[in-house]
Amino acid sequence: MTYRTAQRLADAATPEDLFQGQWQNRRTKLDDFKPYLHERWAGGCTNACTLWKEIRTHRYAGGS
Repeated sequence: MTYRTAQRLADAATPEDLFQGQWQNRRTKLDDFKPYLHERWAGGCTNACTLWKEIRTHRYAGGS
């Protein structure tokens, strides 16, 4: 790891601060489900497999 990379990681206040480049602000298949996922996560459901199964019932077309 270069000094510049280590400094960038150390300076980041949030994980989102690390996102940069061509993929930033691009829509994903999960965008429509993020509010639901955030709500469930905050409610205590932190099992990714369970969350994936739940959003599949809400017409999520992506894979696991």
